[in-house]
Amino acid sequence: MPKIISFYIFNQLLKTLLITFFILFGILFFNESIGFLEKAANGELYPSLVSLVLIYSIPSILEVVIPTSIFIGTLISIYNLKKTNEITFANQAGINHSKIIYLCLIPSLIFSIFLIINSFFISPTSNQRLSFLSNSQSFADNFKLMGEGKINKIDELNGIFYAEGASDLGFQNIFAKIESEDLEYILNSSEVSASSSDQNYNQITFKKGELFIPLDNNNIFLDYRNLFFLFPKKSVSSNENIKTKNWFELIDSANEEIYLAEILERFSLSLMLIISVLIAVPLSLRMFENGRFLLIFSGLIIFLSYYGLVVGKKVFVEQGIFDPIQIFVITHCLYFALALFLIGLDNFKIEPNSLISTKYSNKWFAQVFFLLMLLIIFLNFLFF
Repeated sequence: MPKIISFYIFNQLLKTLLITFFILFGILFFNESIGFLEKAANGELYPSLVSLVLIYSIPSILEVVIPTSIFIGTLISIYNLKKTNEITFANQAGINHSKIIYLCLIPSLIFSIFLIINSFFISPTSNQRLSFLSNSQSFADNFKLMGEGKINKIDELNGIFYAEGASDLGFQNIFAKIESEDLEYILNSSEVSASSSDQNYNQITFKKGELFIPLDNNNIFLDYRNLFFLFPKKSVSSNENIKTKNWFELIDSANEEIYLAEILERFSLSLMLIISVLIAVPLSLRMFENGRFLLIFSGLIIFLSYYGLVVGKKVFVEQGIFDPIQIFVITHCLYFALALFLIGLDNFKIEPNSLISTKYSNKWFAQVFFLLMLLIIFLNFLFF
């Protein structure tokens, strides 16, 4: 009987987690899509690259969605089970609250392992590809993203051009000025387009126009049907960004404080996933009578503060306030102590005078909570 009930609770938990995950993932993915489509509309990203950029953005989205969906999904599932008295029935069948916590930890442990793999291997590779894509838009792509009715700069040719109109191939009715080390070219053209002539050179082609070259002793005027300029392609290299470094690259530089902080931050996401579940279960069991809205609101305050410290603790390292290990230990010990405190509140009723009294020494959760708080304060003074 207890196994059947445990399986039922686990099944209800998984359903809620999956629904929450797909809702949050859909919202964030849609929001990310809108951002990239807006960049494409503004000429900051070539439209054909939008789908690739979105695909390579998924690992970064998962680092936000998975911890959030696990926490909120656990809150809601335990709330629903408690509200329908299914938790009470499970307690009467011999499944206590500790067993329920263990059941909720199973998916969090699995997802925490996935987050470690994602953070150290999948996400860095995706970030490298994103860096490559942002640098590898061909000259022809960037050229088409220029606008008509305004002055556009062509860095590769050290020149500028103005186009009255645009077409699928390029621009129409153009005035251009191109400078080299010795000469200056001024020309007009009915149409201009750009392409990659081979692996090493880009090409810009002007059709049907006039060319003027001012010289010291004389000026040159030429009519042309096709005039093209060749120039070497820029070498493409990925950005040297710490987010593009995988486990092995970070370990090689772990003696540097900023790289150690990055390693601990990526581990922190997985550890946060487990500790946040330890907070979510007793929080739901204790606050179910206050309503779903207040429960989720209170839970999000705790979770977002935790997540903010996890992803933003490198700021404390960069400012020299804490070293990486110190902020790592303080952050997780603080919320782990909160989890123990909430678990204890779910099982015992605290009396104000019971915290230091040996008569109530069996209330271990209160003792542990305050001991951990004292330990954190002591470590803080010790490091300073």
